Amino acid sequence: MLILALETTGRYGSAAVIDESGKVSASSSSSEKNHLKDIIHLADESISKAGAAKKDITHVAASVGPGSFTGIRIGVTTARTLSQILGLPCISVSSLEAMALRAKAYAEAEGCTYICSIINARRRQTYGGIWKIENGELTEYAEQKQCMIEDILEMAEKLDGRLCFTGDGIDAYESIISEGLKAGTYALASQEIRYQHAAEVAMIAKKKSEAGDVLEYGELLPNYMRLSEAEQRLREGTLSKKISR
Repeated sequence: MLILALETTGRYGSAAVIDESGKVSASSSSSEKNHLKDIIHLADESISKAGAAKKDITHVAASVGPGSFTGIRIGVTTARTLSQILGLPCISVSSLEAMALRAKAYAEAEGCTYICSIINARRRQTYGGIWKIENGELTEYAEQKQCMIEDILEMAEKLDGRLCFTGDGIDAYESIISEGLKAGTYALASQEIRYQHAAEVAMIAKKKSEAGDVLEYGELLPNYMRLSEAEQRLREGTLSKKISR
């Protein structure tokens, strides 16, 4: 087994390769939102770091969202193309789950029982989900969905343990979090592990592969978690007539 994982849903693109033993070889970009230009180079670099060649890859995994609409499309399309060309199965990974896994060691060190991944969806909205750390593993505790930051805080207040927030939702809503929750009941992931990365996408993909949770390339679909602004306006009938022609 040698899985190539792609992450393009956030600010920085990355790719990683994980082998049968769980060893991860990864490469990431330092350029913001440069996924289209960087992702194939990052994939090649990760494969090279693993001491492998494209012919050795057995699966292609992608972080399918939520996150940047454009970034999601780039990652999913790249994964589907590689899968089709190389004749490989695909693996779909939630960006929110991968973010929670990335923050897990930090959360445990901070004495947290729960991890909440939050991506900024603007106007006090988030894409969020909550995981519980049980016996060293993550278990999904609250459904992954689009919701207001106030909804997240309401759920946080009802938890029976300390909560670690991770994701760029912290950047946007830190003051709202600090005003809404009691000091000491939560922690904020450090910037070094706060954002999406392909290493954790690869780790989750390995488990899914071992469980037989794989897809054909045509079944790998993006998870935007909401309609784009243009699609929403079209549905509501408020899209400019000039644009809709």
